[in-house]
Amino acid sequence: MSAIDPSTVPNVLDASLVESLGDGVVTSASLLETTMASAHDRWQHLPEVFDITGAEGAVAMLDPARGAVSEFVTAMIEARRVLSDATMNTLPTLKKRREELLERITTVNQQHADAVSASSDADSAYWIAYRDDPDSDATSTAADERSAASDAEDAADTAVTDLKRDIEQLRSDIEAEEAWIAGELGRISGGDVVRGARGEEVRVSQTYWGEAEAVYPGGPTITSGLAEHLRESISDAVADRIAWLSAASGSKAEKWMAAHPDFASAVGFVDPQRAVYLFENLEDQSTLDADGAWATGPLASLFAVAPAAIGNLNGIPATVKNQFNRETLKDLLAGDLSVEQRKQLAALQNLLDSAGEKGQPDTSLLSLFLETDDSSPRASVGFGDVDTASQITTLTHGIETDMGNLGEWSDSAISMKSALDKELADQGVTGSTAMVLFMEWDSGGTGNVWNIERPDSGAERIAQLLGGFQTTNPSAQRNLELHSLGTTAGTQMIIDNPGLVDNVWLYGSAGVTEQTAADLENLIRRNLVTVNATHASDDFIAPIGRWPVSEHPVDPRTILGVQEFSADGGFVSGYGSGDGEYGERTEGHNSQASTEWYYLIDGFESSPTGDPVPVMDDESVGYVDPRSQSFKQTVMDLATALDLEDGRMR
Repeated sequence: MSAIDPSTVPNVLDASLVESLGDGVVTSASLLETTMASAHDRWQHLPEVFDITGAEGAVAMLDPARGAVSEFVTAMIEARRVLSDATMNTLPTLKKRREELLERITTVNQQHADAVSASSDADSAYWIAYRDDPDSDATSTAADERSAASDAEDAADTAVTDLKRDIEQLRSDIEAEEAWIAGELGRISGGDVVRGARGEEVRVSQTYWGEAEAVYPGGPTITSGLAEHLRESISDAVADRIAWLSAASGSKAEKWMAAHPDFASAVGFVDPQRAVYLFENLEDQSTLDADGAWATGPLASLFAVAPAAIGNLNGIPATVKNQFNRETLKDLLAGDLSVEQRKQLAALQNLLDSAGEKGQPDTSLLSLFLETDDSSPRASVGFGDVDTASQITTLTHGIETDMGNLGEWSDSAISMKSALDKELADQGVTGSTAMVLFMEWDSGGTGNVWNIERPDSGAERIAQLLGGFQTTNPSAQRNLELHSLGTTAGTQMIIDNPGLVDNVWLYGSAGVTEQTAADLENLIRRNLVTVNATHASDDFIAPIGRWPVSEHPVDPRTILGVQEFSADGGFVSGYGSGDGEYGERTEGHNSQASTEWYYLIDGFESSPTGDPVPVMDDESVGYVDPRSQSFKQTVMDLATALDLEDGRMR
């Protein structure tokens, strides 16, 4: 057992710095209060200089602001109390514990080193005596001393283990105290209502403290920040527009949809719970015919003129989304399209039509819209029943990938599900799984590789899709498989939505932000997510995304708690019909089989003149290529990750 590194002991906030912060808060509060009093005094003297008929009430215009400042000062004083409490009580105790642990490290490390040395010496002495005379008293004595030394070494090992546990407990307590301080400060409010000149409340998207509103007059307030307020506003606006479209005349609705092509994309951002309420309300007013088509009511109207308004809602059944999105696909193919748009949408139609053929599972179109920037098609496709599956795994791509790559990515998703289902069947496990191919986000080109903008956008869309799964199938396990820049987007989504993802596999990561790395480590420590990562030795492209100029330079394999698995070729225990199979090495950054020349170079050989000549493969194995070690290992990991009860998926 190795010695304990003192640098692993977590630091405690310096109480003097916290106290200094508290003093600064009070000083600022005093200055603000003095300045406001001076301004109010000057305002009160205005009538002595200006006498304007009809403006007699002007002297009271600063009263609301003065009251708000008074409330704000009270809040700042309360913040000082929270900081002082931590300074006087908890932080000194934590600091003392840290100092005691550092002292123990010195003692325990020395005792452990001495015990290991003594055990080694006693063992050597025993064998020397044994070679001289195995039955002598000296040998017997040496044996007893060796046993005692071994026991002492075990005790020293236990002391090291106990100390490591105490260090981790200190870390947990420090994090809890910091979270408590942040929570207490976050609950402090005052002076956060903005008022106009006549004292009326002015509603704004965001003040320093956040927006607060009551559900009903006199009720408790609910505080939301700018991002949440914007999300709610978009959700409300889109839901209201869908309700309007369902009641508008066909010509008026069609005209509006034609003038707003971006609307189909925005539908996906409706809050899933709001989507459920909206759909069920429309469903109650609609009827189906004998063939399962919407015959009357608002859903029949929307199906005819704006199917994307329902198909892209997250939180409603996949069967409904599939029905409406296929109608959207039909409408798009009947309209004016570029050559590339038609090619991509035709490939999507062929994929949907081939369900049930060659082992392809039931296939549903979970979203479909044209991207705002370049009008390129975007979609998510489900393989298996996402509404009833016990495990839903979502697979997404990296940079320079769009629906033009649908064929190879859908092949990977289908192959992954097929291999997983076979593995579970061989194990006698009953239940169902689903794979979802997420191609809704615009990952951009090489010029975007170091920026966080595209991954941030992708993270928002992944969150909405998985939030829909959480609503329609809350008991299912939700997993992610992410490639290249997709790992940047997916991990960002995970830390923004703790608990939404159970397990994630990262292939050839383009890196994560430093803040995401810290937050991800915290989620792993709290057992809120399991993270697995791999990087092939032949992958020379992924590290480019992590260059120092990048906004996401951290290799996720370096994050504490991330479990690394191999993509360099090797035996995968248990995979296949026997005890296991060999998986081939990933030969580049490619996700599937590739014929790009820079992935096909497989070593060099000497020419007749002695010059090195590259040896070229016919095609290169990718990370989620069914032949690869990383593919096969992921299948086994997915099977292991399932929560089983008596051979059934929960």
